[in-house]
Amino acid sequence: MSYIILSGGIIIWPIILLSIISLAIVLEKTWNLARDIIIPKNLTENLISLVSEDSLSEKKIKKMSNDSVLGSIFAKLIREKNKDKTSLRLKAEEVGRFEVNRLEQYLSLLGTIATVSPILGLLGTVMGMINIFSNLLESNLGSVSPLAGGIAEALVTTAAGLIVAIPTLIFYRHFSRTIENYSLELEEESNKLIDHLSR
Repeated sequence: MSYIILSGGIIIWPIILLSIISLAIVLEKTWNLARDIIIPKNLTENLISLVSEDSLSEKKIKKMSNDSVLGSIFAKLIREKNKDKTSLRLKAEEVGRFEVNRLEQYLSLLGTIATVSPILGLLGTVMGMINIFSNLLESNLGSVSPLAGGIAEALVTTAAGLIVAIPTLIFYRHFSRTIENYSLELEEESNKLIDHLSR
């Protein structure tokens, strides 16, 4: 394994760095996009029940706000429950946009890594080819050993770039779609609460 890495030349190191960053973002997103953290089951129904019974304390509102993204939106709406329906919808949109932007943090970096990794691999290929031709000029044409380093560099960096880019792109698309779906669900659940508060 160490031979493969070393044979990749200088370009292999930025690719390795990008793979580490990509893995860190994937782990962070996998953890922070868990459904219980975004839209806990039955939160809307339970909250509507508490509002109807007038048994919603400030302590419960703070806990709800800290426990989930939907809870954070609901807490803001509850604190402004005496406003008209239009104002509540605007508040829900404002808080929802903020929360969705927070969920999308580092996602553009993941997309950039998926784009840049194969380009770095291609750069490594070009540098490997330059290395091959340099060795050809300096060595006996009958010997193939001077060419091996350049060929290895060309192939290893191309493969490494694709190995990083392909799963990164898959996760980028998956997380983007997940956040988009959550955004629609957050809007739907918020509208349920707003309809109840506006009665």
